[in-house]
Amino acid sequence: VRSFVARLEAERTAFQEFVELLKSEENALLQGDIDRLAALAQLKSDRLVELGQLAHQRNSHLLSQSLPADPSGMALWLQTNAAVAPTARAAWERLLELAKTAQQLNQSNGAMIQQRLVNNQKALAVLQATANHASLYGPDGQTRTSSTGRPLGKV
Repeated sequence: VRSFVARLEAERTAFQEFVELLKSEENALLQGDIDRLAALAQLKSDRLVELGQLAHQRNSHLLSQSLPADPSGMALWLQTNAAVAPTARAAWERLLELAKTAQQLNQSNGAMIQQRLVNNQKALAVLQATANHASLYGPDGQTRTSSTGRPLGKV
């Protein structure tokens, strides 16, 4: 029982660290710090693997107690383990709060990334259009435009 509570505390701590990574990612996005974003992506990936392992351990323990591997199973476990319930309940409730915060931050960061992608695609389209209409030199050494439109000032 105590080892389960310790793993629950470890999961809460890991979630807290994940939320901090998401906040760092948010700051890097706001500052346009691409190098920092690349480093954070790997750290986030590593933390997600750890969180998945910790959740698997929690769910396995609940299943071994013939409880559902979900929040209702955790609530039942807390009811049947009154001796450690206050500590475990505090860790579990904080873990749920952190999971909700992580979800909100991740959605917000994803929206910022999507907006940057749209802006970059628009800028690239402008640059490509400009490059397609750039002046070219003809065989006589005179500049020619690649446009097929009518020259300005001519009828």
